Amino acid sequence: MAKGYWFINVDVVDPVDFITYANANVTFLAGRKGRFLVAGGDFEHVEGIKRHRNVLVEWPSYEEALEAYRSPDYQRVVALRGACAITDLAVVEGYEGEQPSASAPPEGTQQFPRGYWMVRLDVTDPAVYEQYRAANVAALAEFGGWFLVRGGRSTVVEGKGRSQYMVIAFPDLASAKACYQSFPYQRAMARRKVAAEGDLIIISGHAGRQPAA
Repeated sequence: MAKGYWFINVDVVDPVDFITYANANVTFLAGRKGRFLVAGGDFEHVEGIKRHRNVLVEWPSYEEALEAYRSPDYQRVVALRGACAITDLAVVEGYEGEQPSASAPPEGTQQFPRGYWMVRLDVTDPAVYEQYRAANVAALAEFGGWFLVRGGRSTVVEGKGRSQYMVIAFPDLASAKACYQSFPYQRAMARRKVAAEGDLIIISGHAGRQPAA
């Protein structure tokens, strides 16, 4: 079964109240099955809209991710976030199809965390976009890229969103940056630029402690 994700982009406007929310969020996750893949790590904004804090929470399935968000317990946590942050949050479905690389990158450690691309897109020319999807595989394979999300189901539950979401894992942040800057990817991206508009950040993964049950 494909996993599910909370894809979160936040601008904090009241840091003190945001800490109260963040602690409540961790407490909620501790009683559930969600785990942080990204939790506000170092990032490089390379395309589109920028938020200053970015989070990716993995769930066993899309349905469980959506149910957890909609639960009364989590809606009380959402209320704490309220006016202290501007939030875009989508629940997105994971990907289980063919991959560019032979195996997924290692989970990462605190010293050597994974790198990720977090991407939101609105496709304007589906035919040309399919050419981009075919062309980007070689570049991703060269740098160990692995799709966690690739345009599956999504539900925007807060703020603004896009019609498609992508999350790509890399062995480390350096590989994620090098892939984006590589000639093969830049050549593929030229097709995407005329076929879609969107937002892309390259961010360090979370390899620290997870919420404890």
